[in-house]
Amino acid sequence: MSKSILKNRVVLLLVSLFFSMSVNAQINMFDTWQINDLMGVRDLEEYSIVKMGKYHLGYMFVLNHDGTFLIRNLPQCGNGIFKNISGSFILIDDTHIRFMLNRISYSSYSKEDNSEEEPNVDLGIFYIYQDSKSIRLIKSNGNLQDDKDKMLYTEMLKTFDENWKSYNYSWVNAKANIPQESVKDYLDNKLIGLSDYKIVYSKKEGYGELFLVRKDEDFHYVLYNSIKQKVSLAYPR
Repeated sequence: MSKSILKNRVVLLLVSLFFSMSVNAQINMFDTWQINDLMGVRDLEEYSIVKMGKYHLGYMFVLNHDGTFLIRNLPQCGNGIFKNISGSFILIDDTHIRFMLNRISYSSYSKEDNSEEEPNVDLGIFYIYQDSKSIRLIKSNGNLQDDKDKMLYTEMLKTFDENWKSYNYSWVNAKANIPQESVKDYLDNKLIGLSDYKIVYSKKEGYGELFLVRKDEDFHYVLYNSIKQKVSLAYPR
C-alpha cells in the first residue's frame, strides 16, 4: 500500500470518527434562533443557526409549531429598516427540512422605505447537521447518504487545507484550461495510474483548486494551479 493511500486512510478514519461523534439525535427545531443571513434574499448553500441569546443581534429566526417561520432583522437604532421574511416549512424527517418562502417585507418608522412582495417560491430541502458550535442547514437533495458523504468530503478538504504545506508536489503541465478536465486527463495518465478513481469533491483555495478523488475507501488529493496551468497529486512527506 502506498504511503499516500495509507496517510489518506488515516485522515479518513479520523474525520469519520469526528463526524460520527458530531451526528446527533433528533433536534427540536421548534424554537427561536439566530440565523447568519436572510434566507430567501440571498441564495446561500448553507445557513447557520444558534439559540437566541441574551443580546438580540443580527437576524431572529422563529420556527413555529404550526409549520410557519419568520425571519427578521433586529435594528440597533430607531431609524433602521425592518426586514421580515415569512413562509412555511416541513420537517421531512429527523435530518431534513424544506422551506417555502411566501412573503418579504421592508418597513421603517419613517415609512419611506416600506415595501412588500410575495414571491411564493420553494427554497428547497436542507440537511440538518449539528456541530460543536451551531446547527447548520445545508442544501440537500434529500438523500441522507449523499449528505453524509458531502460532510465527510468537506471535513477531509478542511483537514488538507490546514496541512497542505506538509505535502510534496510533482507538477506537470495541464492539457486543458478547465480544472476538472485537466485533473481527469491527469488521472488517466498511465504513469499516475489512477484512471479508475472518481472526482467526488472540489474546492477553490488561495493556493489553487483542490480535488478529492476516490475509489472505494482510497482517497487522493489533486491540486490544480490555474495561474501556471499545472496539476499535481499531493504526496505525503
